[in-house]
Amino acid sequence: MATTAKKSSTAKKSVAKKSASKVEVKEIHQGVDWRSLYLYAVSLITLLVCLFTVISLINRGLDLIVPDAGYVDPYAAQNDPKIDPEVIKQANIDQNRRSAIRGITSSLVTLLVTVPVYLYHWKMVRKIAS
Repeated sequence: MATTAKKSSTAKKSVAKKSASKVEVKEIHQGVDWRSLYLYAVSLITLLVCLFTVISLINRGLDLIVPDAGYVDPYAAQNDPKIDPEVIKQANIDQNRRSAIRGITSSLVTLLVTVPVYLYHWKMVRKIAS
C-alpha cells in the first residue's frame, strides 16, 4: 500500500510539472500606451487637415474657373452717373479671382506641410503595430 501511494504521488507531481510547462505567459499592459496614442492622434489630425484642405482647394479652383460676379447695387449706380455697373462687376470678378488664387496657394502650402507629417507618423504607427 505504501508503494502505491508513493507511485501515485510521483505521478501527480509529473502531471503537475507537465501542465506547468505548457502555460504560456501573456503580457498584460496596464494603463495607456502614450506613444501609440500620440502617433494615432497626430495621424488622425493631419489626415483631417489634409481632407479639409483638399475640399478648400476644390472650392477655390471652382472660384477661379467660374468666378462670382458679386452684387452690384443698381440704385447706387443710378445716383452717381460716373460709376459704370459693368466696371464694378468686372472689379468684383477680378477680386474674386485674386482671392481664389491666394486660397489655392494657401491650400497647396498646407498640403505640402501636413502630408509629410502624416506619412511620417503613420509609418511610425505601422512600425509599432508590426
